[in-house]
Amino acid sequence: MNSASERTGQHSPETYLRAIRAVMSTGLTLEQALAGFVPEELRDEVSRRWNADRVTLEPVAVLSKDRPRAWFDSYDPAAGYYWPRIREWLLVEKGRTESAIDAIDTATDKILSMLEDPRPGGSGSFQIRGLVVGYVQSGKTANFTALIAKAYDAGYRIVIVLSGIHNSLRRQTQLRLEDELGLAPDETGRRGVGAPEHGRQIIRMTGAEVWQDFHPGTADASLLQGNVPLIFVIKKNASVLRRLVGWLEERQPVSTPVLVIDDEADQASINTGGNRQLLEEVVDLVAEDVDAAADGLDLVSAHTQAEEINPSVINGLVRQLLHRLRRVSYIGYTATPFANVLINHEAMDREVAEDLYPRDFIVSLPPPHGYYGPERLFGREALAGEGGENVEGIDVIRKVRDHEARLLTPARGAPPVNALPQSFDDALADFILAMAARDTRAGGSPASAMLIHGSQYTYQQDAIAALVRERLSVLRQRWRYDNEHAAPEFQRRWEEQFVPVTGAIAPDRYLKFSEIEPAIARLFRGEFPVLVLHNRSTDELDYERNPDLRAVVVGGNKLSRGLTIEGLLVSYYVRNANYFDTLLQMGRWFGYREDYVDLTRLWTTADLNQRFRDLATAEEDLRREIRLYEILGKTPRDFGPRIRAHETMRITAPNRMGSAREISYDFSGTLFQTILFRLDDQDWLRHNVDATRRLLSRLGPPNAVGPDDLPAWKDVDWREIEEFLGDAGYRTAPGSQRSSLALREYIAVQAKHRELFRWRVAVRGRQNIDTDLGSEDLHIQGYGPVACISRARDGLSETSIGTLVNPVSRGNPGAGDEDIGLGDEDRKWAAAAAEGSDVSYPVALRHRRPSTEGLLLLYPISAYSKPKESTSSVERKGPPKRPLFDNPDEHGETVIGMAISFPASESPATIRYVVGSPGPVTG
Repeated sequence: MNSASERTGQHSPETYLRAIRAVMSTGLTLEQALAGFVPEELRDEVSRRWNADRVTLEPVAVLSKDRPRAWFDSYDPAAGYYWPRIREWLLVEKGRTESAIDAIDTATDKILSMLEDPRPGGSGSFQIRGLVVGYVQSGKTANFTALIAKAYDAGYRIVIVLSGIHNSLRRQTQLRLEDELGLAPDETGRRGVGAPEHGRQIIRMTGAEVWQDFHPGTADASLLQGNVPLIFVIKKNASVLRRLVGWLEERQPVSTPVLVIDDEADQASINTGGNRQLLEEVVDLVAEDVDAAADGLDLVSAHTQAEEINPSVINGLVRQLLHRLRRVSYIGYTATPFANVLINHEAMDREVAEDLYPRDFIVSLPPPHGYYGPERLFGREALAGEGGENVEGIDVIRKVRDHEARLLTPARGAPPVNALPQSFDDALADFILAMAARDTRAGGSPASAMLIHGSQYTYQQDAIAALVRERLSVLRQRWRYDNEHAAPEFQRRWEEQFVPVTGAIAPDRYLKFSEIEPAIARLFRGEFPVLVLHNRSTDELDYERNPDLRAVVVGGNKLSRGLTIEGLLVSYYVRNANYFDTLLQMGRWFGYREDYVDLTRLWTTADLNQRFRDLATAEEDLRREIRLYEILGKTPRDFGPRIRAHETMRITAPNRMGSAREISYDFSGTLFQTILFRLDDQDWLRHNVDATRRLLSRLGPPNAVGPDDLPAWKDVDWREIEEFLGDAGYRTAPGSQRSSLALREYIAVQAKHRELFRWRVAVRGRQNIDTDLGSEDLHIQGYGPVACISRARDGLSETSIGTLVNPVSRGNPGAGDEDIGLGDEDRKWAAAAAEGSDVSYPVALRHRRPSTEGLLLLYPISAYSKPKESTSSVERKGPPKRPLFDNPDEHGETVIGMAISFPASESPATIRYVVGSPGPVTG
């Protein structure tokens, strides 16, 4: 295979692709452009890339009460001034594909058509409320920049951009808008689109630096009533908003048409305290920057910072701002709309008017071509109508074990982190390899980054950064002065961890190690910084000043929202989150990765991997809900979104749930079984053994006989089961089908309805002790140790055993675990019910168990479990099973499996969905 340099020649295919886009805009055909501007040996590849860009775009989903508005029928945004300039710049200078530009063009046309007519003689006073739902790192800024340009063309004269709560994000947004709207001051040397022609200049009322946020003393008030376009980019802090609102109040009425863009509209803008109630909480963001024990700040400072970003305060100020403007369109942009669509759409306040519910329209943008979000990376569960086939992610996720994650997420006040986990060395090596491969493909040195997101505390982030610098130094020294050992290690990792992934995702991009080795050497001859991003650090990601920045980035909450990390190749993410929106926003690795997705790696825990997968399922479910409402012709006022609840995560913070209510989806007639276990956490495994011993010792001697004369109990009070599943009781693994808490809540509610108030409990061991598997003393009164069973680990999993319960079958009645406590008549009825219907025999059998009785099954699984040798490769489906523990003598523990067979219920009551007002459409 030819080397990268031989394949690319003097310039890379991307360079020629950009060139032919430019010349084709003058009217040349693809064939003419290829023949005239591209070397013959590259024409096939450039042509392939050109055609790959011609994609069919998914439609934009729009819920609106008026779509489009009448004024837009005779208005053509393509005939404007500001937008065509940006379009040409994106196409020629930035190398954007025509399909990508068309997606922005089409979407922003639809959004603009939802706004009121800003032209003289158009609409009188108006107050528009809308919401645009995008994806994390998917180009929302590009979308609202194009919308701003089109709004100026249409006649809007003032644009106010509310840009997050951090200086870093406001700066990034300000600089981006300056470049793309042609506002960059001459002294910066940044030209971007270039200055507009005389008479069309846009006046910037804010600048990029911290001190250039809005201040009345530097703002020319006379500009408000003129025809000159103005732009404000302000931080969503209370003090800044008060300055702006006060300045506008002094100059009423402001009759000039105004467009307000609320970037990250789910952050800070939602009224979390009910109407007008101020919160006294120090939110998680402040917890990062204000740690009194570690950082030495007093509680007054903490409270002051908390008040600056108090969502209820900011919500009231944004509503005041809109109330002071006579002709205004407000559009929220977010990738996590959960809180926004749960706002009470009837909320009104006499001082600050209506809340920010998107009453006029909701626009759901499709995922852009080349975008990799949660679904493509992590996969998701099948939704209704998909035939039960799950969507699988791509092979770029790598595992961080729980004990390794704990090293980087110590408790508050713990000593500084003093060691990095072993898996981090592999992640750092992956970063070097990925960067070298991308350099080789691109024929240059594009911006590249590695993200490390662990502790939320600033002093811990500083400690982690120091350790990373030390590791990089060791790697550099080894490569340069012990290359005969270092190079083979890198080569082995490249061939084992990268070549197979590239072969599966993009085989045409295959590179030999010898082809990337010179790039590795170049990397180690230079150095790249380790940046720490928190409010105490002077480090910053400034791609305007350093467009080819290559760095390792360590941080916490400042990395969680809006901030773009260019060329993010490797992420080491181990920080947990309790809310859908928080977790999704932390995914800085989502975004455009088409050209190098096979080189990206995300190192995270099994729990977080499952959470992102669950989140992808909930996200797609909500977007389908929006599309359904569009098909039904509904408006945002009809929109009562159902958002899938999660066992261990909330949709959003409780005080942001607005008017949402919970609806019940039941466990009735279902089987719960634990198949996921923290097999690398011996303390966790021992805890479940101890919890099981405590339960069984309380139950006294067995008072019922289970199959095979194994111990069983009947008429057990439901409170015993609740305690067993309680805070100090049995723990289900993160990512399990249900959490102990959800099961416990369901049982408690059912007991109030006089269901599930008595239980059968059965221990399901072997009939005789197997010398290889051993036994476990479960402290059963009058009964010796229980013979352990065998359950092997799934071939591709670090946590799953695949199945636990011995299945019931109408062909072999009485042999399954769920038969316990039922008789022959019950089995005959279930078999007859299942005959010729789509009701399975196990489900039918659960309908024969009294609704008053639940069945708890406990399984002692031997640490020495391994696959059955008799299972042939022909009989086996999927990868071969593995031993439960690689070294059971040293790291093994008895694993307690737990299953609950729930009878059919007449009053099911467990939480599965959260529903926003006014409620779901029926019929």
